[in-house]
Amino acid sequence: MLIQKSCPVCNSNKGRNISGSLRYCSFCDIVYNISYTPLSYDDSYFLDEYKDQYGRTYLQDFDSIYNQSRKRLARILNLFRHHDHTQGLSLLDIGSAMGFFLKAAHDCGIEDLLGIEISQYASQYCQNEYDIPVIHGAYEQRLLSRIFDIITAWFFIEHCEDPIRVLRELYSYINTPGILAFSVPSIFGPLYTCTRPQWVASHPADHRIDFSPSSLRKILHDIGFNKIIIKPSGFHPERIINPDSVLHRPFASLYRVFSKLTSFSDTLEVYALKEI
Repeated sequence: MLIQKSCPVCNSNKGRNISGSLRYCSFCDIVYNISYTPLSYDDSYFLDEYKDQYGRTYLQDFDSIYNQSRKRLARILNLFRHHDHTQGLSLLDIGSAMGFFLKAAHDCGIEDLLGIEISQYASQYCQNEYDIPVIHGAYEQRLLSRIFDIITAWFFIEHCEDPIRVLRELYSYINTPGILAFSVPSIFGPLYTCTRPQWVASHPADHRIDFSPSSLRKILHDIGFNKIIIKPSGFHPERIINPDSVLHRPFASLYRVFSKLTSFSDTLEVYALKEI
């Protein structure tokens, strides 16, 4: 696979090196990976790898993922001012995993649902347990034949070889009005800002772009989205000050306020509205 060495957003060659494979474009405020290597998120991720990373299986983490999904759906539905209810809305979830977000959407009253998931185990689980249709395979291998009111992609965009092309494609698959909601890693957060060597050492090989709030606003606005809301996806003051420090509690309170105001976070949630 031949990956371009220039910035995948502006095509500039003036980026500066962060590490051997990671470069920063100051014009776009992104970090891009010139040694990007796609990895396979197959059945083992849900059965073994997730547990190795989080201490429990994906299925055992249902409550946490489901509750987070309900909060995300509340933000999405709040943007549909023209709808007094969810009846008639359609939703596509890319990288739908075992279907917990799709189940939450169904429980919120959205009936026209579809998932795309590369793991056969996860896609079959969703269809068998929740009776929600899922296309088994990679998004890049699918040509969608319809549009949706809502498209979601939680931690998917950064794994794409050409994330900007994918964002443009998703825009074309969204109804007017409609919403694209997704989450991505951010360089405007404590790991990149305060512990960059650790951030570089742990950077996944299959992350093509790491965004910032400013880069996301510009990219999505240029694509055509009218309203863009960016929120921190997590609060981690312990990544700056040791939790055992006497300064941790007062700092954590200030950190939360700062994070909410500026979207300072290692991961971001994005809600982009497409209007006439």
